[in-house]
Amino acid sequence: MGEVRSELRFGTPFQDHAVLQRDRPLPVWGWARPGDQIRVNLGAGEEVSTRAGVDGRWQVTLPARPASATPLELIAAGATRVVVRDILIGEVWLCSGQSNMEWRLRFSADAPAAIMAADLPQIRQLKVARNPRTTRQEEAAAEWSVCSPASAGEFSAVGFHFARELREVLRVPVGLINCSHGNSPVEGWMSAEALAGDPAFKTVSDRWAEVLARYPAARARHTEALRRWEPEAATARAAGRVPPGPPAAPAGPNHQQEPSALFNGMIAPVLPFAVRGFLWYQGEGNARRAAEYERLFGALIGQWRGDFRAPEAPFLWVQLPGLDRMPPTTTREDWVALREAQTATLALPATGQAITIDLGDPADIHPVRKREVGERLARLARHRVYGEAVLDRGPELIRASARRGVIELEFKHTGGALRLGGEAVPAFEAAGPDGVFTEVSRLEIVDGTRLRIDVPHLERPSQVRHAWRAYPRSWLLNAEGLPAPPFTHRWP
Repeated sequence: MGEVRSELRFGTPFQDHAVLQRDRPLPVWGWARPGDQIRVNLGAGEEVSTRAGVDGRWQVTLPARPASATPLELIAAGATRVVVRDILIGEVWLCSGQSNMEWRLRFSADAPAAIMAADLPQIRQLKVARNPRTTRQEEAAAEWSVCSPASAGEFSAVGFHFARELREVLRVPVGLINCSHGNSPVEGWMSAEALAGDPAFKTVSDRWAEVLARYPAARARHTEALRRWEPEAATARAAGRVPPGPPAAPAGPNHQQEPSALFNGMIAPVLPFAVRGFLWYQGEGNARRAAEYERLFGALIGQWRGDFRAPEAPFLWVQLPGLDRMPPTTTREDWVALREAQTATLALPATGQAITIDLGDPADIHPVRKREVGERLARLARHRVYGEAVLDRGPELIRASARRGVIELEFKHTGGALRLGGEAVPAFEAAGPDGVFTEVSRLEIVDGTRLRIDVPHLERPSQVRHAWRAYPRSWLLNAEGLPAPPFTHRWP
């Protein structure tokens, strides 16, 4: 049963400056003395009561409320009384993934201008502290921040630009729950139950068992490395130099690489907070296992929807951007395959993918152009969630034909103005029955929706593909400058 809580208090997300989801029943929870009657109300709303369980936990569900920028008080009363102030009602999105979602606004491109203009008190972020844990946690260190020039630099850059766009369009408060951790695999964000529920996921647990078997020796090596590092760092500091970074701790218990550890320490403490949907920027940590990722990613989406009691909640993610300098042990082919796995997940309902092949940095896994990423996610939400008539994605292939020496492609979502972006190099490659791709040297845009590609060297074209590289240098765009996803089309 664990530790019994005695003092009356709210759960992790219910703090001063919180944003609660509009138009949805609102689960609210906390702890008190076992058996105490707890009464909860929001502003002048209906009071709801319950009793704390034998473990001290209590939970109520408050009725749905419309959006409101008028600050409210959330009050829990029992043997004592707890008040949470400055509560707004609006749109709440959970932002998760690894370092590119965690990436702070102050490190992104155009940061000074964005921060200077960030006097946006109706945008707020709950930053959940990094806390991978082997066992499931009930609470986490977290704090809501009101967006201002003084605080915005610490917001998730992608989340900030997404929220700014939504706030401008919807005119309601926007809350971000930032649960992100660099260098994390998708399985770290899944519950143990979800991972154990499919025999195909046994490979994940087997792989981690091997890591744990190596951990004692790895920990001993790390301890020795730390012993050598400490005097080196002290010498550097004494000489006025920046000391070298400490040796990285090996993977083991309570590590972000551990399956379920990030769910246990960072997601579980905010369950079942009411949210509109999810934003996801992750995949780098699974690039070597694309086929496995497709299955895991789909399972994560289903699990989170169930955990947050939002079975139809939109799940929007960022496809991996362009990258030429691969992480260790990862190949360019791995990167391309992971993108393909992400795209395949669009088969699930209420999903969307922001294409970012044009925003990458060839030498850095952390591209700094986060504004465009957030805005593309916001376009997806504006169209698919909020019903706005806005072009939310790049060109998508709808018809393809081939004859000797010629390939013709027709696209939707063009805005009537197909064009090529990037460098003056081919964006397309074609192959014959032998499967050997060669770059296309000549193409023509027809009527803003169609491409004619000349392939005089191919008597019988059998395949054509777009941007099928880890770092494409050219790509197909629509009228809004949104790129087409990488794709391959094959003819029988």
